[in-house]
Amino acid sequence: MKKAFKYISIRLGMAACMVILAASFAYAQNLSGIVPVESSSVAPNNLSQEDSFSSVSLVEMEAIEGSSLGAPYGFLNYSAESSQYTLGKDDIIEVLVLRHSEVSGEYIINSEGKIQYEFIGDIKLKGLKKDEVKTLLIERLSEYIISPDVTIKIIGYYSKIVYVVGEVARPGKVYMRGDTITVREALVMAGLPLLTGKITHTRLITPSDTGKVERKAVNVHKLLYEGDLRENLVMKPGDTLYIPPTFMAKALRVIQPVTAPINAAAGAYPVGF
Repeated sequence: MKKAFKYISIRLGMAACMVILAASFAYAQNLSGIVPVESSSVAPNNLSQEDSFSSVSLVEMEAIEGSSLGAPYGFLNYSAESSQYTLGKDDIIEVLVLRHSEVSGEYIINSEGKIQYEFIGDIKLKGLKKDEVKTLLIERLSEYIISPDVTIKIIGYYSKIVYVVGEVARPGKVYMRGDTITVREALVMAGLPLLTGKITHTRLITPSDTGKVERKAVNVHKLLYEGDLRENLVMKPGDTLYIPPTFMAKALRVIQPVTAPINAAAGAYPVGF
């Protein structure tokens, strides 16, 4: 009985392995025209090989707007966008007033869109840009300080969020450093699509309080690998970019939980039993 069980287990395990190998081979064949073979094993210096993304080469990563291999991968250069960023709830600013440390410091914008500022009281900053905040504080501080020299820095961008979910390296929230963000920027910050993603059928979902959800099709393959900027749609706070799994990826995820206990049971018997 044990020998029969062992034989059946081994045969099932071998069949499952053959299915997985065939699926992997077929999927690799489908992607052979997309991913350069020589680039699939290269990772940036600050990433481990395990964390690298074989879907793009180093040259392609540099080409993606704002990315820098010298900085942590996925963080973009937003020097231009940050000056146009409108502040909101939970954002953090740093106020530096030259020679006046008593009115300098870091301030979190509360749920009312205000900061609690020394000597002056609550100041509403929601909806203002960095330069507008500087002008406002200079005007208010001029009542107490002669010609105040004020510098404003945004050190925490938390009020505007989009979501990238599905088959990407780092699914979840993407904190925006502008009032909008493009699909390509969001994908870079989310670690780029995985090979298990159906990147020709990505969807951009815009929620609505009325229940009329807007869905737009995005061909990420054309965007990232063919340079078709018509697919580089603009995302607004609250939008969701969803990359679904391929049929093969879903099939393998169904097979794996079934074959794993069988293979474990087969391995419990000594070889040659």
